[in-house]
Amino acid sequence: MGEPLSTGPAFWRIVSNRRLLWPGYVVVMCVVSALFFGSLKDHLLDMDDHEAFQDNIGMAEDFSFFLSSEKQQPGGRPLAELIKLAGYLIWGNDPGSFHLLVVALHTLAAILLAILLWHQGMALRTSLVGGLLFLVNVAHFRAVHWIAAIEFPLALSCGLGALICYQHFLEDRRSGWLWGFYGGSVLSIAALSAMAFLWPFCLYWSWAREHDIRASLRPLLPLLPVVVLELVVIAALTPRENSTWRAIDQFLEGDPSSLFLGTGRLFLWLLSRLLTTAHWRPVSLYELEHWEFYAGAGVLAGLGVLVYWSRLPVSVWSVWILLSILPFLPLNDAWIIGRPEGPSRHLYPATAGTSLLLAWGLEEGSRRLLSWGRYLYGVLLASILLSSYHYLKEAEAVSLYSAGRHYIARGDFDTGVEQLKRAIDQGRDTIDLEDAYKRICYMGMGKEGAEDVLYEALAVYPGNVGLNGLKLALDSMQPDSVLASRALQQLRLLKGKEATVSLEVSKGKRILIEGRGVIETTRRGIAGFFHNTGQNLGTGLVALVDLDRAILAYRRALELDPDRMVTYEALVTALLASAGGEAEAVRVAAQAVERSPEAPAGLLITASFGLLASKRAEEAIALCHRAVKDGSATEVQSGTVFRIYGKVLAGEYGEVSSASATRMGMDLLDGGRAEEAAQAFRQALDRDAANSQAHFGLALALLAQGQVEEGEQLYAEGVERFGAAGAEESGAAEGLRRLIARGVQAEAARAILATYWPEQ
Repeated sequence: MGEPLSTGPAFWRIVSNRRLLWPGYVVVMCVVSALFFGSLKDHLLDMDDHEAFQDNIGMAEDFSFFLSSEKQQPGGRPLAELIKLAGYLIWGNDPGSFHLLVVALHTLAAILLAILLWHQGMALRTSLVGGLLFLVNVAHFRAVHWIAAIEFPLALSCGLGALICYQHFLEDRRSGWLWGFYGGSVLSIAALSAMAFLWPFCLYWSWAREHDIRASLRPLLPLLPVVVLELVVIAALTPRENSTWRAIDQFLEGDPSSLFLGTGRLFLWLLSRLLTTAHWRPVSLYELEHWEFYAGAGVLAGLGVLVYWSRLPVSVWSVWILLSILPFLPLNDAWIIGRPEGPSRHLYPATAGTSLLLAWGLEEGSRRLLSWGRYLYGVLLASILLSSYHYLKEAEAVSLYSAGRHYIARGDFDTGVEQLKRAIDQGRDTIDLEDAYKRICYMGMGKEGAEDVLYEALAVYPGNVGLNGLKLALDSMQPDSVLASRALQQLRLLKGKEATVSLEVSKGKRILIEGRGVIETTRRGIAGFFHNTGQNLGTGLVALVDLDRAILAYRRALELDPDRMVTYEALVTALLASAGGEAEAVRVAAQAVERSPEAPAGLLITASFGLLASKRAEEAIALCHRAVKDGSATEVQSGTVFRIYGKVLAGEYGEVSSASATRMGMDLLDGGRAEEAAQAFRQALDRDAANSQAHFGLALALLAQGQVEEGEQLYAEGVERFGAAGAEESGAAEGLRRLIARGVQAEAARAILATYWPEQ
């Protein structure tokens, strides 16, 4: 068992025998945790958190959803999912409460680590400080800041609890402790399958104590098939969309040599980050520096020395570091490089070992300095804690930045921009500042203070192509006609075919854009900027702020990107809301429909009004039919289509062909307007009595109205006239199936199907 240092301060020798030591340590750790991580209660959701919250709702309504493949968040971590569900049942999907739950689990893991180290024989002060250093370690911050990463502190807490039981078993060989170890290991793996490394770790630990491989294997062998079975079950429950499966598939299918090199690079990179980001941050989190491979090699060599030369438990925890990294190597470096946080969360289990080694190193160093050692120890420990506090607060910027990107990707631009602004204020040197500025400017222009952000960004990145392009776009919206005209003229250069474009972004200052791909990206990006500006200036029909400038911004966007359907929709909406803009809205909608066969329902319907006004009812019906046939039209839009059809049937736009009347009839029938549908089908038959689709359509409409005998009679006449095969080709059988699916005259429809198409 761990004893206090004989050379340490008297405090440690006195307090170690008091019952209040560990309760007092727990209080101290909770206070430190609140100080370092309490601000996370104000953080919102990040990538994957929204999906996990939706899955919480689904499982609460029907627990069988827990095993469903329809969950939004890929599974594979059943215990973590159950813990999140329990949190939801207690406090709902409140982000702040979930963030504090992750912090609580992390604090528990740090306390358990200190207890385990003490029981393994580490000096008391080293054990306590080791747990403290793990608590405030910067390298693994992502596992504490991200709700979706709750499995890391949860799994480690279970794993450390299991190891405490195993330590007791090694001391007194009581079976109860062994069963506790088995249970804790199973729970740990259920939270995070990577924790399966506990089994080989315990094998090495036992061998290092006993130097007898058979004796070491004996208590561990019963657990091995359980672990294997558990991993198989977890793999079966994990959808193939899970990142782990995708990484494994790539690993198995890729080129072996390149994958081997990628895995080796990742191994060295992870090892280097255990040192370079432990309680400080001399490197960019999201970029990989070439020298980090050499740092990783140095860490690997150092761990090798400790394994070979050091005594227990230092050598054991050196092996822990190496084993805990191995499960993440199939991810390959390509899966991690470029992520805002880098490999942070994957370092979480390993940092338990590095925290112990740092605490041990401080202890050994202070011991060799004799009387001066205790003072140097205090100074170094205080420095590490202060450094950790500073860099953990900076690291919150990464979480805010990642959340901002996530909210923007989900379409919540206001929340996303606000999170990015918080990230810049929290730690501008920690995030991809250039990207954050660009996202704020692209999404937030038109909002109060957005122009100031753009000029602030240009002061930091004066040569950035995208930001300078946004400045030209902003200038083109100014009331100064000379400035606006010059800016717009420069922007139009991006529409040319040249491979290199030189833009004059301000008087005497030019930027060069080279490559058609870069030019195209810049042009579309500026078009998106104009679109977002229009949205922010005139927020639809709810709260119009500056409608004229919004319309101008949308027009600017379409000049640069004339195929942008979402901008056509926004422009049409703005024109319809403006005084006297109806005719222009119809013209713009018609232009959009002409440009794209995939024009959305709203544009199709608006364009149809222009056709109706020109007495081109056939074409208008065709557009309306396109708008409703695929189900993309909203209820309001479908209602507009049906009103148009009603006017056509009333003869307001002249006579239409049998085919057009049939289209109207089918749309009306599918829309639950059987009476109007019957009128349309009768008009179709008046124009062409041989129209089999109209014939059976009328039969369906009569059935839907409850006129069963008339409907059955029309089916009998139609089958006799067109034949069963011809009737089926006309949609007669499919129409009956649709009635059955809707529960409309289902019994009569089944009887007709059984009569003429019994095999179906």
